[in-house]
Amino acid sequence: MHMAPPASIDLHNTYPGGRWKAWLAWSMPALFFLYEFMIRVTPGVIEGQLQQQFNTTPGDLGLQMSMYYYAYAPMQLVVGIILDRFGGRGPMAIAAMICGAGCLLFAVSQSIGGLGGARFLMGFGSAFAYVGTVYVAAIWFPGRRIALLSGVTAALGMLGAISAEALLGLLLELVSWKQAFDIFAVAAVIIAGLMWLMVPRSPEWYLSQVAEEQKAHGSGLLSGFKFVIRNRQTWLLAIVTALIYLPIGTFAALWGVRYLEVVMGFATDAAAPAVSLMFLGLGVIGPLIGWHSDVICQRAIYLKIGVVLALVCSGGLLLLPSGIDWVVYVLLFLLGGSAGTIVVAFPLAMEHNPCNCRGTAMTFVNFLQMIFAGVGQWVVGILLDTTSDDGTHLKSVDPTDFRVAFLILPGCLLAGLVVVFFLKDAPRTVHHESAVDSAPLAD
Repeated sequence: MHMAPPASIDLHNTYPGGRWKAWLAWSMPALFFLYEFMIRVTPGVIEGQLQQQFNTTPGDLGLQMSMYYYAYAPMQLVVGIILDRFGGRGPMAIAAMICGAGCLLFAVSQSIGGLGGARFLMGFGSAFAYVGTVYVAAIWFPGRRIALLSGVTAALGMLGAISAEALLGLLLELVSWKQAFDIFAVAAVIIAGLMWLMVPRSPEWYLSQVAEEQKAHGSGLLSGFKFVIRNRQTWLLAIVTALIYLPIGTFAALWGVRYLEVVMGFATDAAAPAVSLMFLGLGVIGPLIGWHSDVICQRAIYLKIGVVLALVCSGGLLLLPSGIDWVVYVLLFLLGGSAGTIVVAFPLAMEHNPCNCRGTAMTFVNFLQMIFAGVGQWVVGILLDTTSDDGTHLKSVDPTDFRVAFLILPGCLLAGLVVVFFLKDAPRTVHHESAVDSAPLAD
């Protein structure tokens, strides 16, 4: 049940300093998410160097790089509980430090297994970034703005993905890729300090609201988790979100550059910017969808559109002959835009579940999303190993091999097309909005 703020609440003092302080609180974990997305996708930029330096196969490299997701995804089941219990400041500051440790290990690793361990640490810390940012926004901003802020947060992540290619390219002109990851490690320490200083503790009105929900649904450590996993709509939402995100997780984050080189005939220096169009599409379309879904108070329709658009675009990339570059650019942008529809998934997860398990609901959705992405990276690598001539050099794989490997995208999205039509918006009577919904934030 939605709990209105007490009549005595002074919204001007709910957050000392007013609205600008709320934006400042949100911006620190948002900066962490931008950073996290940069380190998430950088292996895709240096994938060729890693394979050559460590003399490994596509399957082995895909497995080790996917360790990021195998840490990130299971942690989602824990992150939500931690955020619901301890708030955002401390957990996210510690998480940023763990990301820094992962970057440092990546820089000093002497084996492919060491790289996998480093990616595991990065994924472990990164698990807090996006959902933590949306969690902070859900506390300090009205519920009618959460999808918009979810979209803006996603756009920052995409900015990190796009700038990762340019930044890493610039750094590699000055230092080695190992030294570049040393720099990423130092950046993580700075971000951790900023979050500790700028993100406040949860306010009293919010803690009171959580206490009321705990009375209704249980106060045990796992009570919120039990409610979430028993909710059919949460499962449907998580599956649909994972399938829509799959092209980003497999194509854009690791194998896309080589696909464009081998299948579409792109030059090496043109392939990475082309893949970045997927992140640009997500970054541009995501906030627009978030804003409009807040205006019309509907979420599920955008996920239905996202599945259809992703299916059409991924199928188009597989069927398109080489030499029509402008069509490739359009398909990549729209494929990224289809992933932008998932920005409504996290507000919808909160709306389908009580206030005391908001974080758990969001992270459960993110859990399946990252599991699918990690498995997708690995499966594509295995399929390339299976279909290549010698299983040792990616360049020996011909265009047909790549097209066969990436059949998993339209195949999975066809399944998503069935699941998404069982997904519903939460009834307006059970929306769990922020207590500050009843009045504008102070200036």
